[in-house]
Amino acid sequence: MSASGLFIAFEGGEGAGKSTQASILHDALQREGYCTTLLREPGSTNLGDYLREYLIGEQPVTSLAELLLFEASRAQLMTERIEPLLNDGAVVIADRFAGSTVAYQGYGRKIDLERIQWLNDYATGGRYPDLTILLDVDPQVGLGRVNSRQLQLPLLIADTGDRFEDEEIAFHNAVRQGFRDQEVRSATWCSVEGNHSIDDVAAAVWSRVCPLLADRVIAKLAEAEKG
Repeated sequence: MSASGLFIAFEGGEGAGKSTQASILHDALQREGYCTTLLREPGSTNLGDYLREYLIGEQPVTSLAELLLFEASRAQLMTERIEPLLNDGAVVIADRFAGSTVAYQGYGRKIDLERIQWLNDYATGGRYPDLTILLDVDPQVGLGRVNSRQLQLPLLIADTGDRFEDEEIAFHNAVRQGFRDQEVRSATWCSVEGNHSIDDVAAAVWSRVCPLLADRVIAKLAEAEKG
């Protein structure tokens, strides 16, 4: 039986803990011997990293241009990284994916959802995560985490922030609703309460990932090294 790979994405608003939990899951899978790769959107390719620097900056960009830049990054990531890794049987973990575009550009920016869905389908070739974990946190709490984290960083390495963190709370509430609506509509999404401790959230995430590992033939590190 050939390895089939497993595609997992973390979604949620600002300060929800996506990067933290994605990294914890990645490390846990490696300890279990699985071949796993952690990616981020936008990013994880030369084009994606270039567009990420532009998108987190303060350069003016229209809502439509913003949407298309995210889709360009996603299309490159799918072809260059995600599809080859899944074909090799790896576990691919994405820190954000197409669900963020629906939530931020659709619910937040008010761009037509049908157009966004068409672009998402086109950029991904119709390949979506086998499991999307929504870390649900009240926007006020999440933004408070972001601000606290930035204050704790040395000035020279502090994140300059991004265009979304500076939006009004109504924008972030709309984004949260966008994530929640997607979770309700999709059988491959699940919601995890993000206000609990990091360890409790990680345990909840692991409980949702384990059944998928059992249902699939995933490449192990030792097997990959032999090949």
